[in-house]
Amino acid sequence: MKNLFEQIDLKPFNWVYRRVSEQNFQGYYHWHQGCELLFVYRGQGRVIVNQQTYELKKGMLFFFQPFQLHKVYVEVSPQSPYERSILHFDTMSFGEKNLNFFPGLSALLKKLQFGVNELQAFDLENDYNYIYELYEQFNKSLQTNNWEEDSQLFLMQLLSCIRINSTDANPDSTSNNKLRPLFYSEKIMNWIEAHYKEPFDLEHLSNELHLSKSYISRSFKRETGSSLTEYLTIRRIKEACQLLEMTNKSIELIGESLGFKSVSYFIQLFKKLVGTTPHQYRLSHRRSHN
Repeated sequence: MKNLFEQIDLKPFNWVYRRVSEQNFQGYYHWHQGCELLFVYRGQGRVIVNQQTYELKKGMLFFFQPFQLHKVYVEVSPQSPYERSILHFDTMSFGEKNLNFFPGLSALLKKLQFGVNELQAFDLENDYNYIYELYEQFNKSLQTNNWEEDSQLFLMQLLSCIRINSTDANPDSTSNNKLRPLFYSEKIMNWIEAHYKEPFDLEHLSNELHLSKSYISRSFKRETGSSLTEYLTIRRIKEACQLLEMTNKSIELIGESLGFKSVSYFIQLFKKLVGTTPHQYRLSHRRSHN
């Protein structure tokens, strides 16, 4: 389960701030379970995605869809380093919470995430100083108790920049409103997101997706590299971490609300995956914000 734990962060996103490479940068095709936003501070190279090649340079912002193969190739040296910030996130728990109040931005995010043959590279060099400050402030906010609200604002500000700087990114554009079909694993993840607090019922999932139970298990394993049980467990532990950080609910109540049959099993599993008990996790997190 360790590999799965590394794939699915305990928080709704994974943040890499201003990473610098000066040598031995080897580009390779890869994909992520969630969306990826890549912003470039410095560097020269190219990005290959969806059979398109884009120039990589200062001020470029790239949006990669879930499970979408892409390759970043950069020529680096001490004289010409590659500096970037990377945000991996899943819209179910990071991107959609407050966007319902902004229908245009919500539609744009949906188009970027699921659109077919969408533009995925945005030249924001003219707004570089503004984007630079957005990333700077967001990175600072992660050290405070307001990071969840600020992360929503950060995403909305980036989406607004994309919308302003690219007519192709206008969600009202009629040039291409076709959305790609969801992978089976994405449909399954969406179902789990709605039901993970309940006792897991594979037959219920099978009936709702109109797929056999064996096919659901096989396709999820094939597309994500993990089993349904592993993913569900991590999703529940991920929510437990949020509740431990953000609420004063008892550990027993948190475990019970997330479908764990006993508090002892919840504590044992939490410690196995996180490396500390729920009580220690809560104390450690609160100390980190004092």
